[in-house]
Amino acid sequence: MTQPKQNSPVEAGIKISSLNDGVGIEWCDGRNTLQFTHSYDHPGFYRRINATGQSIIKACSNKQRSIHSVLDLTGGWGIDSFILAHSGKQVTMLEQSHIVHSVIAQSLKNALKNSSLSDTVNRIKLQNINSLDYLSSTDSSTRYDCIYLDPMFPAHKSTAKPAKDMQLLQKLTENVDIEACFELALTRATNRVVVKRPLKSTPMTVRQPDLIYREKTVRFDVYLTADGRI
Repeated sequence: MTQPKQNSPVEAGIKISSLNDGVGIEWCDGRNTLQFTHSYDHPGFYRRINATGQSIIKACSNKQRSIHSVLDLTGGWGIDSFILAHSGKQVTMLEQSHIVHSVIAQSLKNALKNSSLSDTVNRIKLQNINSLDYLSSTDSSTRYDCIYLDPMFPAHKSTAKPAKDMQLLQKLTENVDIEACFELALTRATNRVVVKRPLKSTPMTVRQPDLIYREKTVRFDVYLTADGRI
């Protein structure tokens, strides 16, 4: 695999390699090391994307079944985008980190080889761009049925560390202009904007969500736009 261009000290400690079971990512700062394998093509992930009653799918859908396109402003490792695409949505996934983007792109190529996942992969359009830049630069007439935001969760009071993949994601990317993205998203979504939040946290803005879908540790706040209220 082509090693992505490295600019920051964090990126300089990153090694990416092709493995039989996915894309290997290793980060080392001389004292600490984080390692994990990224893949959309393994049994555990199959079970996850095929699980019934997922709140994210409910939050990004409606009874009229008129929500077909989703813009994921905060791609991360692409898990949520893949779940939504597997449910039948056309997903545009944005990721600002060129390293994270490189890993996702390779994992999508790998998953494309699996006939049971190829339709899902073909419903995903991946772009390496800052979300606010994308929303600001695209034609104002461009609309998505649903726009999805998964801001990086704030550090928890507990001393327990998040999983390795999330630790590394926190080092490689950050919440940039999230509030501005949310406000602009409300003008670009024809039906709704969905924001993923920690279960007990306050809403991201003073506006209260119109709908809420809860899971054990997270919730999905749904903000209906004008058309979404019809």
